[in-house]
Amino acid sequence: MLNVKRLIVLSVIGTGISSITVQLVTIREFLTQFHGNEITISLVLFSWLLLTGLGSLAAKFFKRSSVTLYSLLILLIALWPLPQIILIRYLREAVFIHGVSPGFYQIFFYIISTIALYCFLVGFILPYALKVLRTGYHDFTSGELYITDSLGDILGGIIFSFILVYWLKPFKTIAATSSLLILSALLLLFLLRKHFLLIGSVLLISVFYLCALNTHFERSILSGQYGDIVRYLESPFGRIVITREGGQHTFWESGLPLYSDANVMNSEEKIHYPLSQLGKIGNVLLVSGGLGETLAEVSKYDPEHVDYVELDPYLTGAAQELGFLKKRPYLSIMNSDARSFIKGAEKRYDAVIIDLPDPDTFQINRLFTSEFFYLVKKILNRNGVLSFGMEYSPNYISEVRKQKLSTVYNTAKLHFRNIKVLPGGEAYFLCSDGKISTDIPSMLNSRSISTKYIEGFYYGNVTLERIKQLQESIDRREYINTDFEPRMINITFKEWFFKHGASPKAFLLIIMVIIVLYLISMKKEEYILFSTGLTAMGVEMLIIFTFQVIYGYIYLKIGLIITVFLLGLLPGAAVGNLYKGGLLIRLIVSDVILLCLLLVFFAWISFIKGELHQAYFLIYCFLFSFFCGFQFPVATRIIGEKTSPAAGCLAADLAGAAVGTLVVGTLLIPLWGIESAIIFLILVKISSSMIILFPRAKSY
Repeated sequence: MLNVKRLIVLSVIGTGISSITVQLVTIREFLTQFHGNEITISLVLFSWLLLTGLGSLAAKFFKRSSVTLYSLLILLIALWPLPQIILIRYLREAVFIHGVSPGFYQIFFYIISTIALYCFLVGFILPYALKVLRTGYHDFTSGELYITDSLGDILGGIIFSFILVYWLKPFKTIAATSSLLILSALLLLFLLRKHFLLIGSVLLISVFYLCALNTHFERSILSGQYGDIVRYLESPFGRIVITREGGQHTFWESGLPLYSDANVMNSEEKIHYPLSQLGKIGNVLLVSGGLGETLAEVSKYDPEHVDYVELDPYLTGAAQELGFLKKRPYLSIMNSDARSFIKGAEKRYDAVIIDLPDPDTFQINRLFTSEFFYLVKKILNRNGVLSFGMEYSPNYISEVRKQKLSTVYNTAKLHFRNIKVLPGGEAYFLCSDGKISTDIPSMLNSRSISTKYIEGFYYGNVTLERIKQLQESIDRREYINTDFEPRMINITFKEWFFKHGASPKAFLLIIMVIIVLYLISMKKEEYILFSTGLTAMGVEMLIIFTFQVIYGYIYLKIGLIITVFLLGLLPGAAVGNLYKGGLLIRLIVSDVILLCLLLVFFAWISFIKGELHQAYFLIYCFLFSFFCGFQFPVATRIIGEKTSPAAGCLAADLAGAAVGTLVVGTLLIPLWGIESAIIFLILVKISSSMIILFPRAKSY
């Protein structure tokens, strides 16, 4: 039976490799399906952790252990991720109306329903593996199980973050990372002489690999959402899909339409509104939106040089190959984060033109904050112009839309003396210290610049009445949008519920009742792990959101951040597993260290707020997760292995992590900012430290 033991241990590692990869692929999938809003990350992680915790809790009540059943379960865990991703893509169009943005509850229940089976099985299989091992009289502790699983998680995170995300599409990624589990399941069935099950498994596995490795099949699954796909790329920064409908091509990035070659109105407005305000054009900085006719419109001003900044080289590369981005003598294409580029720019510009969607995500919001406008002002020449657009309906401006326009206006007004908002296809903001004119056609006429849309339709659309309506909608008392107090995200979050006539109150009440009932039933040591799981995931969400604010490409780095958190858990658990005595003191010390680390983060975000190198975030992640990992084997030893604490402790840890993800990532940061989230985590850790110091308490 020694070979069986080795295969089970190997399968635990394989489960870690597969599950963390599937988690990261699923997060990226939902980010694409629901337009990249970081709150989606919180909802996915919350659902994932909650369902996994329920699986671990269910294992606590499952008495029968069978190696055959275990083999079939790990095979199902290996194969199911492929149908799961197919369902996520296919049902998106079947469940929701095409082109309509779903609300909070719709997204939440969609996530829950599509990942429930997989997450429950992953949560169930770890404590069940321990039961199977112990049935064979193998001395394997809960701490060793935690360490083995952590090793698999780390390997999965490293493989995905440093290799697979750059080279493989999701289906092939799943095929690669499921292979160890598949091999373990087949060998176990072979050793157990379950020949009928073995043959059936081989047939299923063959179908799995035929589908997963077929590039045409993977692309066809996306056609329901996008239509006729010309090009499909999985970039480290997002999903790029180029579609064709008749003679019109559309570029999609992470589920959002980025450019359409039939939108002449957008190309003319975003370029001529700002550039017509200037005399001789020297340097122009274009942040995104440089495809198609955009640069042709810029050429009419005979600029000295244009720097076009686009984060994703896959996007500009595909556009060049298909002829939507042509080489020009004055053009430099910079594949860089716009904010980092502007901060390090050595030249000065006459105009900075930003062509991005509304700041409804942290990634885009960081380009509409006071800190960003300050950086732009520094690189503009005297009387230079900053221009950007926001969604706008000329017939009705809702209260939420007024709040958004007012917030951005008031934020920009801190840095520019003159701001005009012109009502075009979007509400175009022109920001400058110089004079701004609204009579665009006459200025174009004086320079002999011809246009298709502006010449014929400007005076009919950009009327004095509409300009006045926009100006009067601005509330000068509205809050300022900053990096760490993102007012625009706050408004977006409220808009999310308002648009669908819903409220988060019922959802929060149900969650709170469930949490209180669960806390009442758990042991003191389980509450410690619950609070540690809560703060660990809370800090992980803080790092993800803070990293997004500073660097702006979380789609690429989320795998690295999660991997580093996992990387700290393994040595922490290994060190905690070494100790046999003085366990309570060690638990207290580790809790105090976690509290101190939270205070360090609070001090930085409240008083320093300086931009840190990425390495500092990663080191902080590692240290925090190290002491979180340290607590698990210590707590299980205090409870005692005879009571089989693995299922209860894993469930408490995962439930806490789910609550931390929901409260911090979905509520506190979007509604009240990062400082409030840290204060909440500090209070949670204080409560757990107090509970350790009162040993007479029985349950919490």
